[in-house]
Amino acid sequence: MAGIESVLDDVESLPVLPAVVARLTTMLFQEDVNQAEIAQIIRQDESISVAVLRCANSSMYGVTARTFNIEQSIVRLGMRPLLRIVLDQQIASLFEGMGGAYHMRRGALWRSAQGGAIAAEEFAERMGFGEPELAFLCGLLRDVGKLVIERSAESPAIERALRHPGCDVSFLQAERDAIGFDHAMLGAALARKWKLPERIAAAVEYHHEPPADGAEHDVLIDCVHAADIICLWAGLGVGGDGLRYHLAEHVRAAMSLDRRSAERMISVVWARLRVLEEILHGTGATERSA
Repeated sequence: MAGIESVLDDVESLPVLPAVVARLTTMLFQEDVNQAEIAQIIRQDESISVAVLRCANSSMYGVTARTFNIEQSIVRLGMRPLLRIVLDQQIASLFEGMGGAYHMRRGALWRSAQGGAIAAEEFAERMGFGEPELAFLCGLLRDVGKLVIERSAESPAIERALRHPGCDVSFLQAERDAIGFDHAMLGAALARKWKLPERIAAAVEYHHEPPADGAEHDVLIDCVHAADIICLWAGLGVGGDGLRYHLAEHVRAAMSLDRRSAERMISVVWARLRVLEEILHGTGATERSA
């Protein structure tokens, strides 16, 4: 079996983190963000410009007749919504058309990334976590390891994990048995290769198995883990691995995540997802993943 580093080295079309995402990730950790720099980033990418203008001029913001330009749109939206729009628009391109190795429908992995970002941000705000934008980004990137596996020579081996009966073995363990590591470990290695902050890499690595205590416990990881489970319960990103992931008990208890609260969160995710997809693409999220 190949090791993680050799897989990353051997993948011919390794996912490349868009430069815009790398720069905005840095901005997430800055107290003061230069709006002029944000405007310049937006102007350099036509698809980002369209998404920002469409959002600022949408009925969601109570617009009637007035039309806003880029600078006015930045002021009108505010930094948090702006970062969400740009990050999602850029990262969506990484996931578009992917997921086949895990028997996902076309677009399912991409929609799962969006839903996970929305849910992670919602959980972060409810838990009083002070960096909801960071949770949003980690939710977007949590399954990036699946992209690498799909593009690597290990992709056929995933079939063995998918065929595993799964009675007493988690899907992560089935992946480890098949290829020597799991998609979360591989995603974390890619995040480190991209030189993203270690906290983001850790959130990717542990989004299925969040540490309950000790130095590795982080509310950010709990939020991303809960978001991943909510996506599965909502029917987002469900592939051949199905529902072979479980909500960690310490996360369930910390978030008081019972059936009623989970149903409310699922409703929030689908409502925001439809709005987001309409803004980004002019279409609604009408087809749920299966």
